[in-house]
Amino acid sequence: MRSVTSRIKIFVKVMMSIGVLFFLIDGFLLIQSQSKRVGLSSTSDYPLRYSGVIHVHSLYSDGGGTVDDIIESGHKTGLDFIILTDHDTLQARLDGKQGYHSDILLIVGEEVNTSSGHLLSLGVGYHVQQKGPLGLPLLLDKISKAGGVSLIAHPTGRRPWIDWTVDNVDGLEIFNADTAWRDDNILELIRALFFLPIMPLEAFNSLIDRPSKSIQLWLNHSQQTRLSIVGSADAHERIPIWQDLALPFPSYEDLFGLIRTYVITEVELTGDSVVDEDILLNSIRRGSCYVVLEGYETAPGFSFDFNVGAETFPMGARTKYKAGGQIEVVAPSSGAIRIKLYRNGKVLAETDEQKLLIDVPGPGLYHAEVYQLRSNYYLKESLRIWIISNSIMLK
Repeated sequence: MRSVTSRIKIFVKVMMSIGVLFFLIDGFLLIQSQSKRVGLSSTSDYPLRYSGVIHVHSLYSDGGGTVDDIIESGHKTGLDFIILTDHDTLQARLDGKQGYHSDILLIVGEEVNTSSGHLLSLGVGYHVQQKGPLGLPLLLDKISKAGGVSLIAHPTGRRPWIDWTVDNVDGLEIFNADTAWRDDNILELIRALFFLPIMPLEAFNSLIDRPSKSIQLWLNHSQQTRLSIVGSADAHERIPIWQDLALPFPSYEDLFGLIRTYVITEVELTGDSVVDEDILLNSIRRGSCYVVLEGYETAPGFSFDFNVGAETFPMGARTKYKAGGQIEVVAPSSGAIRIKLYRNGKVLAETDEQKLLIDVPGPGLYHAEVYQLRSNYYLKESLRIWIISNSIMLK
């Protein structure tokens, strides 16, 4: 009897060892397949295009680093701008932190706590807050009248946005790095954590999926009014452990290389921080920007336009449908990709080429998504979300 029991125990141990070994090998191959491609160009090749990080926290609220730490990480990762949004404070702006730091523009906004969720208030210049449980429309109106931009933070995150009846919000975070990993199962999280020390960017990439719920909310609301999308880092460089004890993780540098927003402006930035803040925020407000999972590859050459005759309507445009027009999507990459063009949330056309050109069939809400084709060696290629454009509304 003991011999049988011993054999069973040995068999169980062997099978467990094989299972662990398979998990590690499978995890290594999968994580390795999420590595960053060498980009074909940089924003310097496109004079009216700027790459930046939105939604960053510092020691002024619940972040783990100083503004200088954040700027240093921005320089290491090649940012053109950073938007700081500490919770319910503009103290960094009052302390003179806003402005150019060498070649990086730091814009200081704030993350405001409201009855419907968290809201990024940008470009207002003074602290704002909701007054009373019914004061959200008044808050949004105040931001708008001050020339600011209001963006819904993590709309499907830990504290999701609950009031979709408001009609004067400017945009939302379609990607939020702090939210992206929370819908992964426990095995995916364990696998990412195991390989994080040796392949941090690849591990983070493996946890980000298409934000389908946020996309649907955005498209539903965009039928009535222009609603711009951005990608956000929601960077804290701090995970609370107990009381004042915290882990300085994930680093600003890691998150700055993960998700970015590329802003396309009508004029070049001037070097004057006041002027350039308006240029960037006005572009974000009108949807002249797109979101990139930078951890896979840079994307300064992406474009999405509606062309009819000699006229070109870019991302963010809301115009009348005209027969004979074409939509063009261009997504240069150093590897295999798939472009998908959506009309009212449904795939209208797709291609594995780096350019898609299609006759527009009629009115609708159009946007483009670009996926990278990734293989983990023994399974078929998987599609990993890389770029999400703002929309073009043809009425």
